[in-house]
This record gives sequence, structure tokens and C-alpha cells, in this order.
Amino acid sequence: MTALSIRPAVADDVAAITDLLQACAQSMSDQGMHHWLGVYHEVSVAANLNRKSVFVLESEEHILGCIALGQQKADYYQDCWPQAPEADFYITQLAVSPAAQGRGYGKKLMQHCLDIIGKAPLQLDAVDHYPALIRFYQRLGFQIIATGIGLGDKRHLLALNH
Repeated sequence: MTALSIRPAVADDVAAITDLLQACAQSMSDQGMHHWLGVYHEVSVAANLNRKSVFVLESEEHILGCIALGQQKADYYQDCWPQAPEADFYITQLAVSPAAQGRGYGKKLMQHCLDIIGKAPLQLDAVDHYPALIRFYQRLGFQIIATGIGLGDKRHLLALNH
């Protein structure tokens, strides 16, 4: 078995992360979920890298997954969930290469972030039309705390129940 490692992303990873996110967007679109199409490009990925702690999961220097851990909620949170409580951390951009999904890599990336933040309040959101992702988060201990419309989609705000 090939060794896996999780490390902080660096500027040289932007192209590979962008390719990964676009492959995930296309895979989701092929399944009828179009919410990531056109969202990720090198400029937005580089900006994310400057605002958040982005981590990559790799095998033999090939990036198979990524996740972003930030301390600011997304701009649309206020419109979507104006009464939602604040959190210390927010997860975004969890992605695993379509060819590598189902191997526990998403869980490894999530656990890496959980190990960093300890028991600090953590939130993330998921679109309603991706129930498998919502179940994934719920199996990790997240609970839906609010539902609203953001970026044109019904979205659920989830918080980790430590």
C-alpha cells in the first residue's frame, strides 16, 4: 500500500488543487449536482490559500484530496442563516479525487482538521441535493443547525457536536 500524507498546501499546489476541484465539480455535475461548476479556478484557489489553512492529502506526490480550514464564515452565511451562532472555525473545499473516493480520504482530511482545532466550535455547510455528503458529515458528529437558501441552492448549516 502506498503511503499517504497530509500536509499544508503551498503556492506550487494551486494548479493541482484547481484541477482536483474542477474534476470533482464535473463528477458532481454528471450526477446532477451543478453547484461547484465554474466556482474554482486558479485565482480563487490561490486566494483561498492566502485566507485559510489549506491541506492536501497526497500519495507519491500526487494530490488526491484537499480541505480548507478558516476562521471566517463565507459571505453568504449572513443571508442564508442570519440567526446562526458563530463558530471559531469553518470547513470548506473538502474534495477527494473522483477516482479515489470511497477509501476514507475525506474522513482523514476532516480528522486532520479536527485534530488541529480540538474542541473549538466548527461549522460547515452542504447543499440539500447532496444527501450522501450530509450523511458523511453526520457520521462524523455534525448536526444540522439551520437551513436556508444560499447561492441559489437550499443549504444546511452543520455544526460539530463535540
